Amino acid sequence: MIYELLIRLQELNPAVGEYLLNNQTDVGTLVRTISGSIAIPNDILLRQFNDPASISQHETLNLLDGFKPGT
Repeated sequence: MIYELLIRLQELNPAVGEYLLNNQTDVGTLVRTISGSIAIPNDILLRQFNDPASISQHETLNLLDGFKPGT
């Protein structure tokens, strides 16, 4: 589920980079890539698992806004 969402993000911004690892937080998952990190809320991950089409382009772009290069 994380991989599929990361692929969607990479399609919009290849600078996100490839998956390295993830850590669970109280509100979601912090995904680390070779070029940075991005926080993904639990509700987005749950929808990616159950109904990926329900995640709008707007929500995906909001996730990208939270991408932190080099962290």
